[in-house]
Amino acid sequence: MDRYPEEGEFVIGTVIEIHPYGAIVNLDEYDKEGMISIREISSGWVKNIRNHVKMGQKVVTKVLKVEPSKGHINLSLRRVSVQQKKITIQQHKQEKKGIKLLEYFAEKNNIPMNVVIEKISKPLSEEYEYLYEAFENALIDGKKVFKGKIPEEYIDELYELILSTFEVQKVEIRADLTIECYEFDGIQVIKNALKINVPEIEVKLLGSPKYSVKVTSSDYKTAEAVLTEYTDNVSKFMHEHDGKVEFVRIKK
Repeated sequence: MDRYPEEGEFVIGTVIEIHPYGAIVNLDEYDKEGMISIREISSGWVKNIRNHVKMGQKVVTKVLKVEPSKGHINLSLRRVSVQQKKITIQQHKQEKKGIKLLEYFAEKNNIPMNVVIEKISKPLSEEYEYLYEAFENALIDGKKVFKGKIPEEYIDELYELILSTFEVQKVEIRADLTIECYEFDGIQVIKNALKINVPEIEVKLLGSPKYSVKVTSSDYKTAEAVLTEYTDNVSKFMHEHDGKVEFVRIKK
C-alpha cells in the first residue's frame, strides 16, 4: 500500500538535498520525500540555510500538507518543540525495537514475515498506534491483551519473547508551581488543591509559595497528558477559591 503521513504528524527523516529555497528530506517510515521550505526552517531569519541543516542529518519535522496526487509532502522544522522532538525520537526507537522483535519471532518460528505482519502486526495496529504500546501493555496486563486479536498458537511464544526483551521504561517530566490563596483558610485550600489521587504524580514544597510537580510514566505522551490534567484541575480549583496559580514547565 502506498502510505503517506497524515497532516499534523511528527516524522523522522534524513536531509538528502539542500537548496537556497529549502531542504529535501527522505522520510524514514514512509520511503517518501518531503520538502521543508526556507520559511519553515527556523522561526528566526535564515541567512544561510546550511547553518540550520546539514546533508545526512536526521531531523524531526511536522507534516503541514500532503498531496498524494502530486506526491507532495510539505514539512516544518521550526514548528517542532524540543519536547516533541524527544517524544518522536523515543517513539521511533521503540517502534524499531518492536519490529525487530517480530522479525526475530518470525525467524525463530520459521514463519514468513508477511504472515507475521498480516496475523500479528496488522491486528494490533487496529487498537494501538505503535507496536511497542501493545507489547508494553502485555508486560503490565499479561498475555490476555492478545486474546481475540492474534492467533492463539502465537500468543504464548510471543508473550515469552516480550518478557525476555522488553521492560517498562519510565520517563519523568517536571513543572514548577507557584500557588497563592487569599481566603482566610488559604493553607488548607492549597492543600486541597494539591491533593493527588494518582501514583504517577509527586508534589514537593520548594519553599512557600513554590512547589515542584513530577510526573513519572512509561512514555512522554502519557506523562504530558497526566501533567496537563493535573495542572488544569489545580488551576480550576484555585480559581474557584480566590487563588492564583502559575505553572512553569521545566525543560531538560
